[in-house]
Amino acid sequence: MGALRNLIGTEAKKMLQNPARWREVLRPRRWRQFLQVAVFYLRTGNRWRADSSNPSFDRRVYPSYQDYLRRQQSKLAYLDLSRYETEYQGLLSERLSGLDNLKKGCVVLCLGARLGAEVRAFHDCGCFAVGLDLNPGEQNRYVLHGDFHQLQFPRESADVIFSNSLDHVFAVDRFIAEIRRVLKSGGLLLLETMKGHAEGVSPDPYASLWWNSVDDVVALFRRHGFQAHQRTAFAEPWPGELLCFVKLEISGSDA
Repeated sequence: MGALRNLIGTEAKKMLQNPARWREVLRPRRWRQFLQVAVFYLRTGNRWRADSSNPSFDRRVYPSYQDYLRRQQSKLAYLDLSRYETEYQGLLSERLSGLDNLKKGCVVLCLGARLGAEVRAFHDCGCFAVGLDLNPGEQNRYVLHGDFHQLQFPRESADVIFSNSLDHVFAVDRFIAEIRRVLKSGGLLLLETMKGHAEGVSPDPYASLWWNSVDDVVALFRRHGFQAHQRTAFAEPWPGELLCFVKLEISGSDA
C-alpha cells in the first residue's frame, strides 16, 4: 500500500505545482491510466534495487522481461501526445541546431521514439532519420516497431543514434552494447537525459532505470567507450541535459 500512497501523493503534488493538470481529472483516459498504474504498483510493490554492475544506478524490479515489455507498450494507450509532439519537435530542433558536428544527410536512428517527434526534428536539420519503439502506434510514418535491447539493424550502419528514453531501459549494458554495434566508428551518440535523484528529480511510473545525477550517466558511457564531446542544459519539457558522445574504438568490444 505504501507504493500506492506515494503514487497518490506524487499526483497531488503535481496538481498543486501545475493547476492546468486539474483539467485532466475530468478525462476518462487519465483515470484509466491512474488505475492501470495503481494495479501495477499493487502487483509489483513499485520496488527498485541497485544495479550491481553500475554504481549510482537503480533498476525497477519486474517479475519478468515480458512484464517489462507489456508495461512499456501500455503507455501510449493512456497519453494524448499531440501537443507534446509539436512542442518537443520544436525544442529538439533548436537544441540540435546548436551542435557543431551534426551534419546534413547523416543517417540517424532514434531509440524509444514513440510517435516520432525526434525523428521529425532531425528531418528539420536535413538528416535522414528513422525511429524505433515498442509501440509506435498505428500507421506511423516515422517510427518502426522494435526493441532497443535487440536492434534489427546491421553493424556500423548509423552515423548518429539518439534517445531520450534512457530511463525506460531494462538492461543498460545490453542497450549500450547494441548502440556500439550499430553506430559507426567515430559516430555520435546523443542522449537527452533527465536530472537524477540528487538533482531533485524522481522517476515517473513508467521508468525502469534511474540515476543520482547526469554526471553518473556521463561516467557510465565513458566506461563503455564513448568520449563526452558536448553538454547542453535545458529545462523543457523536463529538466536535463543533451549529452553528445563520440564512439571510440575498443579492440574486440563490438563483435
